[in-house]
Amino acid sequence: MLARGARPLSVAAFTAAAAIRPEPHDARMLVESGGAIVRIAPDGTRRRLIDSGGDASYSPDGTLVAFTRGGDLWLANDDGSGQRDLTETANVTESEPSWTPDGTYLVYTATVGGTRQIRLLTLPTGPSVRIEASSAEEWSPTVARDGRLAFVTNRDGSPAIDVDRLGENTPAPFDSTPPETPPTDIRHLRWSPDGTRLLFTSAAADETTSLVVDDGTTQTPVTQPGTAVHPVWSPAGTRIAFDDGSGHLRSIAADGGDQRELGAGAPLDWRVVPVGRPEFPNLVQRPPSGLVVMRGARGRWLLGFTSMVDNRGPGILWIRGARPRGSRVMKVRQLVRLVGGGVRVLPDSGELHYTVAPPHYHWHYLGFDRYELRRARDFALLVRDHKSGFCLADHWGTAIGIAHGPPRFLGDCDQFHPEARSVEEGSSVGYTDRYPAFFHGQNLDVTTVPAGPYWLVHRANSDYHLREERYDDDAASLLVRIGWPGGHGAAPVVTTLRACLKERC
Repeated sequence: MLARGARPLSVAAFTAAAAIRPEPHDARMLVESGGAIVRIAPDGTRRRLIDSGGDASYSPDGTLVAFTRGGDLWLANDDGSGQRDLTETANVTESEPSWTPDGTYLVYTATVGGTRQIRLLTLPTGPSVRIEASSAEEWSPTVARDGRLAFVTNRDGSPAIDVDRLGENTPAPFDSTPPETPPTDIRHLRWSPDGTRLLFTSAAADETTSLVVDDGTTQTPVTQPGTAVHPVWSPAGTRIAFDDGSGHLRSIAADGGDQRELGAGAPLDWRVVPVGRPEFPNLVQRPPSGLVVMRGARGRWLLGFTSMVDNRGPGILWIRGARPRGSRVMKVRQLVRLVGGGVRVLPDSGELHYTVAPPHYHWHYLGFDRYELRRARDFALLVRDHKSGFCLADHWGTAIGIAHGPPRFLGDCDQFHPEARSVEEGSSVGYTDRYPAFFHGQNLDVTTVPAGPYWLVHRANSDYHLREERYDDDAASLLVRIGWPGGHGAAPVVTTLRACLKERC
């Protein structure tokens, strides 16, 4: 809804104004300190990113952080926002996440009944499958930039390092000349940035530990036997940071010299990453409203409803789709404004399809909002929507409690232009994506649903393709009772019982 007297700012002008300069990059170290994950700048400045977390690892592009909490894998934006649980596995402890070079998978250690195995999780929502499966234990996986997987195994009795290609399950020893006295344990395995060496903690029978660099033919201790643990490489591979065993952070040159003290903590990762301050959107799902029952084709009974998703900021939701000639699908990238100017462009943010849904013909973003009917007693899923997608634009300045400025996204998703090669869509702060009942599939088929109570659940961004400041307000629901007083040949009666600001309450 455009305020009276306001003039819309074109997306092209907005893009040009926002992309004044590229995002700066710099080295950052992730450290576990006091049970939290802390980010350290080269000048020693510390910023607390994540409360109650460990085993943190930057994504290849540096815009996400995988970490562990309570035995589960978690994911967050690089500024600590947007935290979400990836695994939620009972009786399984996940640890040591390592990213694949394309950022689409996490490899990690899962401990099940005291036995360690290596698993691969497909992002953003799974599944998780076991890899390198054998009768032995495997742990501490690390993936090189060329895709090689290194891990520790005890298949020959003593712990040793194997290397494999992801998905091949043909492991081979990394070191052609293993030490005469095998270690009692190997952990914290790390590829060097150039993929030529492995760094790890080696434990001896007397319970001392050393940091070891292995180039495939020679294992070179870079610390004296003691209590050093948790080594990580510097971005250039010229230094090694570690915990001295008593919670003190230190670094040394890659040959073991030039030791420096860096304060408290245990290092987790050390990369060159983007260091702008992103302003992510916050999509807030409102409970379903405006329920309507209608007779559909072939005598089906359809329950229609209005869906409303607010963008309550602090940043705009901004997506750009593009496609090569011959493709019917636009691949989407999300753009995020940075405090002080500039734009961060994120990869793999979903798809746009050209949708013919008379009287509307335009490019729809798939999966922006999804609808479910779930049985109240056990939350079992009974019906799911078949909506064709959404045209995201600034038509409704009605976000609850949030002031809005002039609309930025008024291109109507290139309506009547199936030949378009690129499209920009979005939702500015203070605006609401609102769709009424039966609009482009705003309904669920309840023809065969028995009488009883049900949760009607609406979920924004359920596949997590869009980066947000938070995800815990992306679902809302309505408890309804469906009755068939005239039998299934007559319209059902749908009674609203309760609204909820999450999937059920």
